[in-house]
Order: sequence, then C-alpha cells, then structure tokens
Amino acid sequence: MIDKVQVFRDEPGFVKLFTLFKEKYRSIGRIGGMVSLDGFSYDEVESIAGFLGQSVEALLEKGKVSLLSFEKELPLTGFAEYSLIELLEEVLGESILTKHEESGIEEEKEKRFLQELSFICPEGSWWWDWIESKPPDSRWIWSLYKQDAVGLMEKFITVFKAYQDLPCKENKYERLPLFAQRTTGNPHIFDNNQLTGKLLVNCLQVDQQLKGRRVPGMPKTTEDLNDLLGLYGLMRDDLWSFVSCRGLLAEGEMGIHPVWKAAAETDTVLNVPLKELLKIKRIWPAAGKKVWIVENSSVCSTIVDEVADAPVICTHGQFRAASWILLELLVEAGCHLYYSGDLDPEGVSMAQRLFDRYQGHVTCWRMDVESYDKTISDEDISGRLSKLESITAPELLEVVNVLKMRQKAGYQEGLVEQLVQDIKNEFNVLL
Repeated sequence: MIDKVQVFRDEPGFVKLFTLFKEKYRSIGRIGGMVSLDGFSYDEVESIAGFLGQSVEALLEKGKVSLLSFEKELPLTGFAEYSLIELLEEVLGESILTKHEESGIEEEKEKRFLQELSFICPEGSWWWDWIESKPPDSRWIWSLYKQDAVGLMEKFITVFKAYQDLPCKENKYERLPLFAQRTTGNPHIFDNNQLTGKLLVNCLQVDQQLKGRRVPGMPKTTEDLNDLLGLYGLMRDDLWSFVSCRGLLAEGEMGIHPVWKAAAETDTVLNVPLKELLKIKRIWPAAGKKVWIVENSSVCSTIVDEVADAPVICTHGQFRAASWILLELLVEAGCHLYYSGDLDPEGVSMAQRLFDRYQGHVTCWRMDVESYDKTISDEDISGRLSKLESITAPELLEVVNVLKMRQKAGYQEGLVEQLVQDIKNEFNVLL
C-alpha cells in the first residue's frame, strides 16, 4: 500500500513547516494563525509554494503560511481524507494535543495521584491537600513528581507511616537514625541527603505551618532543622541542643542528681545538653515555684551576677529540644514560667509558643508597650511582620499592634535593670 504522506517527509521544508504548524496549534488551541518562513531555504520554500499553487516569489514576499489556507488545499491535492491535525500527526509520527488539552490530562493524572495517596494514607489528607494547593514551596515536590511519580508515591507512603509513629506521640525522644531503623529498617533513610529525609522535614514543616507556628519553606539553617525535628521528639545531635540554667534541682533514676544539687548549692550555671536531660525524671526550683526565662545569654549572665540563687533559664534564642524538655518537667512540677524575649516578631512568636504549649503556666515578663518604648531600636522589621499574624495571646496583642505600626525591633538588653529588679523583688520575698 502506498504511503501517501511520505511525500511530505521527502520534500524539503515540509517537516520543518509542519513542526511550526504543530507548535502554533498547540499554542492557540485551534487551526489558525500563521507561521513565519524565516530560516527556510529557497528549495524548501519552492516545495511549499508548489503544494499551495503559488509562485515562489509571491510566497517569499509574503513570508508566512496560514494554517487555515494550508488545510483548505488538502482536498484539492489528493488529501481530502485528512484534517490538518491528522496530517501533522501522520507525518511527524506523534499525537498532537493543545497545551490546554495537555494541561487537563496532566491535572487529571495529578488528581489520581493524590486520590491514591489519600486512599492509602487517609490520615495524611492535611499534607496531601497542601501539596494539591501547589504553594510556591512545593515546586520541588511537583518537579520530582514529573520525574518519577511512582517512586515519589512510595516515598510519601514511607514517610507518612513513619510520621504516624513519631516518638513525640508518647512524649519521648529518639535519635533520628534509630527512629529511621525502627520505622523503616534503614537507619539512613531520613538523612539530610536522602529524598525521604527531605520529605520528612517537609511533612513536619507543613504540620507546623498549618498550626500557625512556622512560616512557609524548609528550614534554612542546621539550627532551624534541629529545632523542627526536636518538636517531634527527633534528635540529630543530642549534645548540640542544650539549655543554660541556674537554681534548679533534678532527680534521676538514682534520686537527687548530685551535679544539679552541687550547682544549686554553689550558685553555678549549668549548660545541660539534651543527652543529659533525657536521663532526668523531675526538675524543680531550689526555692519557690517561679522560674524566669530569657532568650539572651548576656541578659541571663547579668541576672545571674545580680540575683543569687534565683531560678533562671537561658534558651539562647529559639527554643531547642533541650529547652522544651526542661520546661515540660518544670510545668509538670507545678512551676509558673515568666518569659521575657526580644520585642520583635521572633521574640513575640516564642512567647506565643509558650502560651500554646503551657496555657495557665506562662506570664509575659516585660513584653508590653511600655517596655517596647524603652527598648526600641532602628532595626527595620517590616519584612518579618507576617510572623505576627499567628499571635493570639491577649497579653501580646497590644504590643503586636504597636510593632506592626512602628515596624522597629525592641531588644531586652535595654530592660536588663528592670528584669534584675523584678527578680530581686520577687525572690527577696521568698527569702
């Protein structure tokens, strides 16, 4: 049987012309428009002109070929059984869809992908819904989907099943490799350089984001990553995560911990790593039931110098896993936490996190408008104000409104004298 369309494959210029026709059709979604003959040789234009029944000179002068005009020539040249699209598919050897049709097919595939995930792991609908909404920070996930949808689904299932067995669900902590070994049989599956490790971090980050506790995006620093994992009872480094404290006693498996007891008796500051905190069953102040918490180490050091024996904690910025364990044990012991942080989006957000976690056990300490007026700096925080949108604690709302209006940070170093005096006043009553 004679292949009629072979003439278009053999004649110069037609494959090139049909490729341009295909892209024009895909772009505008219908047979229409024109394509340029720029870049075509004289011989190629001559073949096309012959088919269209035009002189080479006339076609060169026009410089373009209309898709509709070409289709109208088909019945006149022995190709009445073909539409232009059918002819293009036959000559180019491929199915041709408009970009809109292609997009619709791709969307349907994506929908089926997410439906299958929801069927296998229905409890993960919050994560699958987030992925389906395609926020900017999910682009890397959709890029992986296009490369290997089947492989990505397998990894999603592995990660989510591990998420359902996080140690934090039993108020425990576990080293990341041991968690990986226990949940998947592979101690390295959640390493930083593994896709499953990145997906686990994304899962935890989205969980925090949906709870209003973190801004979008993956952790940008090692510290941020360790903090995020720590919220879920996972430890990458149980020596790096530490908290500083003074004036506290602790109980371990063998009773009162001798190191904590000696530190309290000698008014010594302890830098306690997560590794050691995990051995402690109970923590309480050596005197009273109130504990003062600051985020800045220089402020904490000044307080320690000025007020002997007072129970003081320094978080050194954002709360790490070690900080959370210490605070958890203090709250379990019936203590009340007084927190003072910088009057900027990050410091106020830390206070909100304490309120969220320990309602009824937290008081904001010098984090009001009067304190802000005393500590305001020239630092512009306008680019970070979005972090304040999740603040709901009534004690913080007034200062949050002023922060939004003035868009400058206030730092607790400017309040160190008042902080010292507050503790002296409270602690001297106890003594």
